[in-house]
Amino acid sequence: MTDTVHGTGSQHPTDRLAGLDTALYLVTDTAQCASAGRSVAQTVAEAVAGGVGIVQVRDKTATDAAFRRLTEEVLEAVERTRQREGITRPIPVFLNDRVEIARDLLAEGTQVHVHVGQTDTPVTKVRELLGPEPLIGLSAAEDEEFAAARASGVVDLLGVGPAYETATKADAPAGLGPQRLAELVARAGLPCVGIGGITADRAAELRGTGIIGICVVSAICAAPDPRAAARALRTAFLHGLPAADESGED
Repeated sequence: MTDTVHGTGSQHPTDRLAGLDTALYLVTDTAQCASAGRSVAQTVAEAVAGGVGIVQVRDKTATDAAFRRLTEEVLEAVERTRQREGITRPIPVFLNDRVEIARDLLAEGTQVHVHVGQTDTPVTKVRELLGPEPLIGLSAAEDEEFAAARASGVVDLLGVGPAYETATKADAPAGLGPQRLAELVARAGLPCVGIGGITADRAAELRGTGIIGICVVSAICAAPDPRAAARALRTAFLHGLPAADESGED
C-alpha cells in the first residue's frame, strides 16, 4: 500500500499532520459493526488494510471501563495490521471526547488523540489536560466555530459536515453538498475533513472542495467487506473513480 500523505486539495496542512495519510478517516460505530457480524477491532483491522489512515473510537453509550477496553482493542488491531501489511506511516487513533481515558493512556505511554464536538470538553481544556503532543480534532460548521477554533491555537483538524444527508446522527442538520462544503472549508483556516453521508459514489464529488480527507462511519462499519469499502472510498476521493459496489453511508 502506498503511503500517501494528505488527501486531495489540502487546506493549510500543518507540520503536526505531516506523515499522515488523511484521505480516509474512520469513525467507529459499535452497533453497526455488531449488526454486520464483526467486532469494532475486526472492522478497524480490515479498514486499515484497505486504506484508512486515521481512526476515531466513538461509542457514546459505553461505560468508561468498556470504552477503555474498546480503545485498547482498536489500538492493538491498528498496530497488528500495520505490521502485517507493511504500513510504515503512523495511523493515529482518536478518542471521541473521553478525555480522562485519553489522559490515563497517555500517562501510561500509549499514544492517543482526542476529537470533541461543540458541546463536549472545550478544546483549551483538552489541551490543558493532555499536554502539547496529542492531536486535537473538533467538529465545526459555522464561521463562529471556525473563528473560535483558530483563536484557541490548539485545534489541529476540523470535521466539517454533514456533507450529505446522514442517518448516523438523528439530530444532524441538512446536508451541505459539495459547493457549500467548499465555501466553509475555504473560510475555516484549519485543515478539514468532510463528514456525513459520504459514500464511495459521493466521495469523488468532494474532490476539489479543499478538504484533506473524507470521514465515514457506516460506509465502512456497516459494509459487508470493510477492506473493499475502504479501498473504494479512498480511490474515489483521491482519483475520482466510481465506487464498485459498496453503498453504506454515515
